[in-house]
Amino acid sequence: MSYRILVTEAMSEDGPDWLRANGYEVKYGRGTDEKTLIEDLQDCDGVIPRLAVMSDAVISACPRLKVIARHGSGVDTVDLESCRRHGVRVVNTRGSNSVAVAEHAMLLVLACAKTLNVLQDRYRAGQFKEARKLAAGVEISGKTLGVFGFGQIGRRVAAMAHDGFGMKILAFDPFCKPESVPDYVALVSDRDEIFDNADFITLHMAATAENKHGIGAREFARMKKTACLINTARGSLVDEAALIEALRAGEIAGAGLDATEPEPADAASPLFRMENVIMTPHCGGSTKESKSRSSLGAAKGCDEVLTGKPITSPVL
Repeated sequence: MSYRILVTEAMSEDGPDWLRANGYEVKYGRGTDEKTLIEDLQDCDGVIPRLAVMSDAVISACPRLKVIARHGSGVDTVDLESCRRHGVRVVNTRGSNSVAVAEHAMLLVLACAKTLNVLQDRYRAGQFKEARKLAAGVEISGKTLGVFGFGQIGRRVAAMAHDGFGMKILAFDPFCKPESVPDYVALVSDRDEIFDNADFITLHMAATAENKHGIGAREFARMKKTACLINTARGSLVDEAALIEALRAGEIAGAGLDATEPEPADAASPLFRMENVIMTPHCGGSTKESKSRSSLGAAKGCDEVLTGKPITSPVL
């Protein structure tokens, strides 16, 4: 009997094609609600979820399941403790979207610096002269970028900002070894150094119980009034109510958000109506290239677990 892999949501066919070429059966999911996932997984040995939540209820009800291969790097949608109890291995595609997310972070830095959304809105409204008068953005060359989380994405952002735009780089990551840090990056041991000194702060950490809402009123009060916050990681890292108040009060200049809490953001959220906020729908990691890498990486991750090969990107 061949192994069967459930693909919960639409993705690049590179992964499913690779699985079929290597003797696997591929099953496409009918939905991502808990009941449907449980039904679809009854005859499957592995699953490749994108946004689908692999809850304890799902994992507990699927005794044949042996591997969860996350299409992406984040595993906050997977109940890891349940996986431990039930002997389900978890892998991800760490690094597959690092270029895409890093580029998106820099896009938001530049968009905030140049007040791009306001200029576009005015121009589209026929206010050409008014838009030109408002065009008083700042240059990012020579400015200081604070990077929280110095893994693959954080390192790429730092390199792009330094090499491409001449920015000064501060980084905070308690898990990073100083000897692995490029000489153009100042690795700080006190996170407040970044809030006190950075002109732009970009977040690239995983979401954990310990750092939930770790950036809030205290941190915004320390930031420069001309500084901007960029979040392409997870919305839970930021106390959104405190962010809204800081933006309203002019404690900080702006925010570029590809991640919010909740997702999607509430349509009534003031963030949508603030001219000093630029929002995108958590799409920073989604490019044609990254989707292909993630799909193929997840497929190979399933194969590695099921055939006992060395695992490229293990989580559990």
